[in-house]
Amino acid sequence: MENQKIKKILLVYPNSPTHYVVPPIGLGYLATALRKGGFEAGILDGIKEKLNLEKLEGKIKEWKPDVIGIQVFSCDAHTVKEYVSKIRDIDRNILIIIGGAHVSGVGKEVFDYFRGIHFAIAGEAETAFPLLLKTLGNRVSGGAENPAGFSCEINSGEKDLDMVPGLIWKRGEHIIANAQKFEEDLDALGFPAWDLMDPRTYPQAPQGAVFRNWPIAPILTSRGCPYRCTYCAGHLTTGYNIRFRSIEKVLEEIEMLYRDYGVREIHIIDDNFTFKRERAIKFCNEVAERGLNISLTFPNGVRLDTLDEELLRLLKKAGCYSITLGIESGSQKILNDMKKSLNLKTVEEKVALINKVGIDIMAFFIVGYPTETRETILETIEFAKHLKIKRAHFSTFLPLPNTEASRMLLRDGVIREINYDTLFYTKAPMPPKGMTSGELKALQRKAFLEFYMRPHIMAGMIKEVRSPAHLKMLAKRAWDYAFKR
Repeated sequence: MENQKIKKILLVYPNSPTHYVVPPIGLGYLATALRKGGFEAGILDGIKEKLNLEKLEGKIKEWKPDVIGIQVFSCDAHTVKEYVSKIRDIDRNILIIIGGAHVSGVGKEVFDYFRGIHFAIAGEAETAFPLLLKTLGNRVSGGAENPAGFSCEINSGEKDLDMVPGLIWKRGEHIIANAQKFEEDLDALGFPAWDLMDPRTYPQAPQGAVFRNWPIAPILTSRGCPYRCTYCAGHLTTGYNIRFRSIEKVLEEIEMLYRDYGVREIHIIDDNFTFKRERAIKFCNEVAERGLNISLTFPNGVRLDTLDEELLRLLKKAGCYSITLGIESGSQKILNDMKKSLNLKTVEEKVALINKVGIDIMAFFIVGYPTETRETILETIEFAKHLKIKRAHFSTFLPLPNTEASRMLLRDGVIREINYDTLFYTKAPMPPKGMTSGELKALQRKAFLEFYMRPHIMAGMIKEVRSPAHLKMLAKRAWDYAFKR
């Protein structure tokens, strides 16, 4: 087979039954890194485009990529498996590389499940992806008989595959997983490729469900989380060490989005935006001083114990109208089991403080953690209703790959394997001992209905509706969480 130079890379975000449709900024950062490396990059947002196999085939034939990179979350593993098979049917010369949270969680097991892939990358890929392609240089397809045993010619003077951080690959029949590299200088990554995911082209279906102004852009100002919550898989992708972008670069990106794309609301999706108090204060003061007419919210959540009245007032002055809190449980025992490092008294105190300042509150809760009982779940429902919060989200526990909670379940023989197809928040894949999935789903339904079917909460939600399309999204979201099995 004739050698083919790698030039065009198509980055794919798979279709998924999620309730929010937002620019995939992880792929945006990756596209920027590829462009810096001299490659042509495109983004295919499968959720926005409702990407099925027929549409995927049409896009591939139109774009003719040399490489397809696919971001994988565990709940989308089956969909991505179908994509990989389809790509192989269309053109076996296309190099297939997968990455994302699922790859970071399962590691070498990716080659057992995704039979047609050539490589996988765990963790942050801005360095790894372009380096891999440069290392491969002129390539020869693995061919029909050897889909995962990709052969290549290494360019003279380039590092070999052992030096590509986070790379999971095959040397013969031996699977190798290189050590991950976490990007230290986040400013050096530049901005995501916003021209490939224009915020103005996205529907009114934001993370967090509600918004004040439109268009919206999600941004990241930091990566990493030092906390050890047993249910969370975030550290597998971005590590325990928090790294920060400079406030100057963050504001530069916001001003660019405001000027070039008409963005009027920013959703900061950090795991720990308020971790460094002085940095958060500097951000608020800079936004106010520059006179940016924007609204702000934090749909991914902030740590309660990092908030104080001065910071909250500055956030409000900068345009923050809503804060999401990761409370997770109304049972102190379950919070302790989760290693949440949070107590219910602090929750009540901080919720009262946020209300005093005049910022709306949305809260995350998990029902069905492995050590839960029906009684502790009922405690969570009552605690959520007791708090003065405007919205609440009740997720069932998900045994995500390689979290501490999942490792415990596998170790103790509670589960033999993780069924990726069930890892979605509207489902109840892992009920606690003594409870069925149907019973857990009924408790999730009870939580949503009892919280939202109160006149003052319902009236508040009605006021949040911005358009018929937004109302339709909210109604579907409510139906799926309360009734979908």
